[in-house]
Order: sequence, then structure tokens, then C-alpha cells
Amino acid sequence: MEEIGERPAKLTSFRNIWNRLLPHIVRTKPMSDLCWECQKNNAAVYRSANLPDIVKCAKLKKQMDHLQLVAEERTLYRDMVTECKTSVVGLKLGHNPPCSRDIKGHYSFDFAQQVHIPSNPLQPGPIYFLVPRKCGIFGVSCEGIPQQVNYLIDEGMCSSKGSNAVISYLHHFFENYGRRKDVHLHCDNCSGQNKKKFVVWYFAWRVMNHLHLNLSLNFMIVGHTKFGPDWCFGLLKQNFRRTEVCSLEEMAACVKKSSTSGVNMSQLVGDESGKVLVPMYDWQKFLTPFFKPLPGIKKLQHMRFDSKQPGLILVKDSSDCEETAVQVLKDVRIRPPAALPVTVAPPGLDKKRQWYLFAKIREFCTESTQDIVCPRPAGQVSESSEDEEEIRPPPAKKSHRNKRVLKEKN
Repeated sequence: MEEIGERPAKLTSFRNIWNRLLPHIVRTKPMSDLCWECQKNNAAVYRSANLPDIVKCAKLKKQMDHLQLVAEERTLYRDMVTECKTSVVGLKLGHNPPCSRDIKGHYSFDFAQQVHIPSNPLQPGPIYFLVPRKCGIFGVSCEGIPQQVNYLIDEGMCSSKGSNAVISYLHHFFENYGRRKDVHLHCDNCSGQNKKKFVVWYFAWRVMNHLHLNLSLNFMIVGHTKFGPDWCFGLLKQNFRRTEVCSLEEMAACVKKSSTSGVNMSQLVGDESGKVLVPMYDWQKFLTPFFKPLPGIKKLQHMRFDSKQPGLILVKDSSDCEETAVQVLKDVRIRPPAALPVTVAPPGLDKKRQWYLFAKIREFCTESTQDIVCPRPAGQVSESSEDEEEIRPPPAKKSHRNKRVLKEKN
């Protein structure tokens, strides 16, 4: 523009002109949990320009059917949340006797990406290449209130992220934060954690023992799983990124301060010293003798449990399908006891990991938290011990030439 004698447009003017003249061309926004089915269908539609009309229609219809299914499931989720909002007005999460609230509750649960402790907004350069102490996060959200309980799982307390962990955290939540007669649950389609036979058996066990009168378990469509817990996790992560956190207690305080209205609540699963606050139960071993697998579980999207029909699960593939009854008890005359299973001891940190934290991570903690997060491993250990040797870099290897020279000298 300067070469032809015209006034050049600054960046702001350029953006305004672009938005006015070419509003249909936009930048790709940051995305997560992209639906692979949508990407495949869209790519097939794009590549069908020179194909016959009947092929184009078939590819387009496939994508439209998928989007219609997503819209129906999303509408069902929103309707359940709206119904919960009208029935829990003025209530907060808290301890209540079983089935003491004659209202319908809606809960959603999910794992968040783990964080590392210590964490500093002004990230020290060396810690970028190290692995600080890990802290997992499992959230159970009641969108109707709204409030979410975030279970903070120390690295030494994490037995696994499988069904035993999911069931144990949900059981603690139901026992301490809410006991509704009728409960609707939503979660994603993760087959290793949520959509698993043990989780289904656990809900059948709860309804069978009248801890709930009616319960429904609903799964989000793969790739379209944005729901209540993600909003609370987002608030938590925003505050975490700008707060210095050096221990689990400080992490719990960070969770609490992440929302001014008290949306996020924290619950420690255990502390750094190994004290258990939320017990882990062996639900798999406890439930296996009494239940049998649910056939075709991966394609099912909705499951409903009724206390008047013990062991019977009403399932359907989508919200507009008819329900089918499936009996999961091996013998209807034999039911699992109401007593809780045996507890599973936390694995703790092995010696190698303890020495790593002590030698590499301790200096990045504040003085008040060094002996909490990265204490020296128990026992008097000399510098020549195997544990300390493992955290040191291996000595440089001698070349073959040096070995030959040394042999000639000898």
C-alpha cells in the first residue's frame, strides 16, 4: 500500500475489514475430544464432489444420523439436569441417611488430567525435565446445585484408575455427600473405567440393598463428552496455573479458591505420609461370585435399575429405543451381602521413587513442605547404597582404545 501511495491498514483495521467482508472464513479454534466419527463422515462428504448423487446422499445421511443421535443424547442430559435443578433448590451436598431425600438427583463423574506437585507459575527451568509428585483428580458433579467434589489422589494412594477406584470414590461420595431416592448418572464411554461390568454390578448392588430406589446410568456419545465436570475442572486448572502449590493441603486450598461461589469442593484420598482418608475396596473380588457379565455392554448407552426388580437391568442402545430387561444375578435366590468388601492397602512409593523425589524434586518445594512432599526415605542410608546409586547418572564408558592402552601398560 505504501508503494502505491495509499495508507496501509493496521492490524485492528484489517481484522475489522476481514470480519465484515469475509465472516465465513475463521480461524480453527482450539479443540479437544474431537469426534473421530464426525471427522470420518465430514472427510467422506468433502471427497464426494465428483461422485453420483445417490452416493453423496448416503454419505451425508450417515453424518446427519450421527449428529441427530448426538443431539438427542445431549437433550436428554440437559433435561435431567434441568429436572434436578428444580428439585434441589436451596440444597447443598452433605451427609444424609439412605433414601432420606424424596427428590431426584443428577450426578456426573469423570477423571481429570493429573497435575504435578510442586507447581510454580514461574516455572523453574530444570523442573521442566523432571517428574514431580503426581496428583490425580476424580470429580463427581451435581449440576443442579451446582457443586462438585474433587477427589485428590496422591501418587502413593493410586492403586489404579480402573473400576475399583471409580466405585470406591463413588461409594464414598454417596455415603458422605448425597443420598437421594432416585438418581441419574452420566459419564463418558471409557471401557477401562466406567463402561465395565463391575461398575454395573455395583449399581445393581446399591439398588438391591435399597441405598437407592431407582437409578439410571447414562453414557455420553464418544467424542461428544463435554459435560458438567469439565467446567469445574476448567475452573480448577485456571487457578492451579497461577497459584504456587507445594503440597496436597495447598492443592485442596487451590481447589476451594478456584470458584468464589463454592462450586468446587476438595476431598483428600490420603496424605503424603500414607494415611488413608478414602478407603479403597476390592469390589471386583466381592461382586464376581454373585453376578454375571452384561452381554453387549459396549454398545449400550442407557441402563436403569429398580429396587423392585433385584438384579434386573433395563437397557437400551439409545434414548429412543425400547428397553430390554437383562438379569445379571447368577442365581436370583442368592444375593450379595450388604456388608462392604475388604479394603485394599495403598501401594505407596517404592524406594527408587522416594530417592528420586528426595534428590531431584525436594529443592523446588518450600522449606515448610520439603519434609512432607519429598522426605528422606526412612533408615540410615549411606552414599554407596543401591538406592542412591540409581538416581545418579551412570559413569562414562571407557572407549576400546583406552582399554587397549591400559592393557599394554599393564
